[in-house]
Amino acid sequence: MIEKLFNLDVVYALTGAVLFVFAAMTFADKSNPRRIGSGMFWLVLGVIFAFGSWMPYWLTGMLVVAMVALDGLGRVTRGKVGESASEREVRAPFGNQIFVPVIAIPVVTFFFAILFRQLGMDANRGALVGLGFGGVAAMVIALGLTRAGFKTLMNEGRRLNEAMGAVNILPQLLASLGVIFTAAKVGDLIAGGIQAVIPGNNLFLLVLANCLGMALFTIVMGNSFAAFPVIATGVLVPLIIQPFGVNPAMAAIITLTAGSSGTLMTPMAANFNIVPAALLNLRDQYGVIKFQLPYALTIWAFHVLLLWLLIKIS
Repeated sequence: MIEKLFNLDVVYALTGAVLFVFAAMTFADKSNPRRIGSGMFWLVLGVIFAFGSWMPYWLTGMLVVAMVALDGLGRVTRGKVGESASEREVRAPFGNQIFVPVIAIPVVTFFFAILFRQLGMDANRGALVGLGFGGVAAMVIALGLTRAGFKTLMNEGRRLNEAMGAVNILPQLLASLGVIFTAAKVGDLIAGGIQAVIPGNNLFLLVLANCLGMALFTIVMGNSFAAFPVIATGVLVPLIIQPFGVNPAMAAIITLTAGSSGTLMTPMAANFNIVPAALLNLRDQYGVIKFQLPYALTIWAFHVLLLWLLIKIS
């Protein structure tokens, strides 16, 4: 019963419903010079979320292509979300209570993860379901705390959504790219190139190539989790773990976090580096990346040394 009531399809359907509301509000927003194209973008995304589990893959792919075309043609922009008297009243000071809706999200997420595990179900799936219902709980708590209306809630959500724009779909596209690269055995091609240049007994250069490849692929994909399968199957396992008898867990986590250094250096990690700049209205959209760059390079260098030293002393 719980599995049927609380599952990912329900979360996706709720997400689609919110996007349908955003689309309807965008269609009606006369301040948006591209309201038809922008509304269609959010409408199509809502359809993918709400009905993606039942649609054939080719149709979902065509809808994604349509979204990319809309954004590529410059048809996705944002209007001016107005402010009513009730909205201004919402800004009254609430003290630390204002953090309650935010805290509710991880609390509900952990609750569902633990509940799914206790019931013998997939805890990872439970965490994803909990994240969705945590968002719903946060919305309800925010409405009760501020005594604002549903329209105000949706207006604020649409404002943030439009501030991020089309980069909202970038994580999904990049994750798909990682699957394609793995299926195309790009990692094997990289391993072949490394073996042709670096001697198999030169541990430091192999570790350097492993961490560098991980960082570069993360920069391209914007996500170390999407890049990891490519580097792990093509470089880490066949060139380092198997020949040197390395602890897989230790080598894998260091390689993964070495890739996370690349996340700090790329605009492809839009949710980390581009969205904050948009939300804060920074003059330089790459300002976050420029600030993080020296720290990211330093962290990456320490990862190379750490992995090499741990393998040497193990």
